[in-house]
Formats: sequence, structure tokens, C-alpha cells
Amino acid sequence: MKALMISLVDAFLWRVRGGLRIYKDKKFPLNKLWFAIAFGIEAGLLKGWNWNFVIVTAIATLVSYQAYGWGEYIGCLLCGSKPYLERSDCDLVDDIVDNLKITFHGHTVKLSDYPKLWGWLGLTLRGLILSFIIGLALNSIPYMLCGLAMGTIYWLGGQFNRLIDDGKSGWRWAEWFFGGYLGFCLYLCVKYFIM
Repeated sequence: MKALMISLVDAFLWRVRGGLRIYKDKKFPLNKLWFAIAFGIEAGLLKGWNWNFVIVTAIATLVSYQAYGWGEYIGCLLCGSKPYLERSDCDLVDDIVDNLKITFHGHTVKLSDYPKLWGWLGLTLRGLILSFIIGLALNSIPYMLCGLAMGTIYWLGGQFNRLIDDGKSGWRWAEWFFGGYLGFCLYLCVKYFIM
């Protein structure tokens, strides 16, 4: 029951973080903060309350998703649009995905020639950075690695969009799914994988 509650709260707050509108064009006030605050509190409630742990986890969570962007990867993954040459999402990931290529018999194929694959890999690596930062605060190697599912979960949001259109190619569905996934991983990692 705790896992379900945490997953539902985190799904909602991850969507709030992504810009859920409460009235026409009005976002929730301080929409980027609520997920991090709730995540720190949830971790504290699961592990045993310790203010240092709660505060460090909340700050690490906020930094994990505010330090770098990932919008370009989602756009390519869900819409198949070619990556822009000039972007500022995440240099750490861009240095990898922009330089991946295969040369076979003098013919070179770049990963960026396949935008959906480029977006999936970029989002997967960006998810690793996100969960790695949070996992450091949690002292949990499994949590550090759980972000590797980000590309696949956002892809699933795009697939679900074929059933019920969210008006944004599945981006909004993906935010609901990924937030719930992060909360479920928190529950599992604190319950079973933290010293």
C-alpha cells in the first residue's frame, strides 16, 4: 500500500514538475520544487526520520532534474524530429550520443541519423545521471541505476498516447509514468537496498 501511495504521489508531482496546468495557462506555483520536497519526505518516512537525510535527499533530487535538461531527447524519441545542432540540454550526454557512429566498408552511419534511437539513448543516459545523483543521497547503488529505464518509460508514454492522445505525443503520459516509477523505485530501494 505504501508503494502504491508513493508511486501515485510521485506520478502526480513529476507531472506538476513538468508543467501541469491548473487553470488555462497557469502552472502550479513553484512547480519544480514539489517533487523534490515530497521525495525527501518520503525517503525520510521510509528510512526512519532524520532531518539531515530528508534535506540532503530533497536537495539532491532537485539538483538531479534541474542541473540538466532532456527536452531535445524526448522530442526526438516521441516525434522523430532530428536533433538540433545547437542545444543546451546536457553536455555530458550530448558528447556521447552526438559522436556515436559506425563505419562499415567506408560508409559511416551516425546515431543522429536515427532520431528516435538517438532520443532514446540520450534520455536513457540522462535518466542515469538523474538517478545517480539521487542514489548518492540515498546511499543506494540500485537507485543510482534505476534511471536507465527513463528512455524506455518515455517511449512507453508515446505508445500509450496512441490509445489516448495527450496532445503532446505522449510526453505528458510519460511524465506520469516516470514519476510513478521513480517513487516505486524509492520504495523498493529504501525498503530493501539501503544500509
